[in-house]
Amino acid sequence: MMMKVLFLFVTVQVFRAYASEPFSVSPAARTADVGQTVKLSCEFKNKLEFGRGIFWYKHRADEPPVAIRTTDCQKTGCRATYKKGSGDRTSVLEIRNVSLEDSGFYYCAEIKSYPSLVKGPRLIVGDSSTSRTNMQLFVPSSEVNGSVLLVCLVSGLSSKQIVIYWDISGQITEGWSDPGTRDPDGSYSVRSQVRVPVKTWINGGVSTCIAQFGGAGKKRTMSVSHPNIGPDQDCCLPAAILLGLLIMLVIVIFIWIFKECRSGTHRQSVTREGHSRAAQSQAPIIYASLDFAASSSPLR
Repeated sequence: MMMKVLFLFVTVQVFRAYASEPFSVSPAARTADVGQTVKLSCEFKNKLEFGRGIFWYKHRADEPPVAIRTTDCQKTGCRATYKKGSGDRTSVLEIRNVSLEDSGFYYCAEIKSYPSLVKGPRLIVGDSSTSRTNMQLFVPSSEVNGSVLLVCLVSGLSSKQIVIYWDISGQITEGWSDPGTRDPDGSYSVRSQVRVPVKTWINGGVSTCIAQFGGAGKKRTMSVSHPNIGPDQDCCLPAAILLGLLIMLVIVIFIWIFKECRSGTHRQSVTREGHSRAAQSQAPIIYASLDFAASSSPLR
């Protein structure tokens, strides 16, 4: 009994350490609609002894961790049960008839393993988006330490239970997300940020913020790229250079043809003039003659 109490004490301390750090959300978060049955798996490094010594916890932002009761379900009618997974190191938690309160980060622990606490998946139940939900991307004005900082803000939410992650030129990354804040109008806002290498940024790489609200297909995305070199411009840059070279080549050919035409006309004119002079120099000389008739008598 003392061992279990000590184990629970250590587990709570570990949770406090988790809670003091910024939340790191996973793109592999599970989503579900209210009333569905979900199965969450947690994998340990060592082989598990099923039947005893395995615990599951749920942790929500700004709340202490809660142990999930998974024993004596047939007698108490609890909704959650755990069982062995596909391997000897996997534990599966099944939750029936999920509600909004089941959203959160899930952890599993085994009293004999070290480290005893293993981070499991995150579960989002229900759609937290509303008609006022808005997504904004903030682009940096400068770079720091070889990277640029992008910030994605999702506001107008009915709850803080959303997942925000990033697609940086085809590479999925979690980034950093805060627990969310309550706005004066009663809605919630969640902020996520990620650092993008300067080379990726200035070369026209596309950075996409993805917000996952819960339920099947409940997503919203927004993309941004370098303001001076977008992805379309970057792709069309070689074609523009080639087109410019072709235009210059056409101009050069046109000038050459024009000069050749003028030169040919001049040569023809000179040739005709030479031929005319030659013809004149070769013409026979014509002498004039007078024919005097003999007079029968002298003039008087």
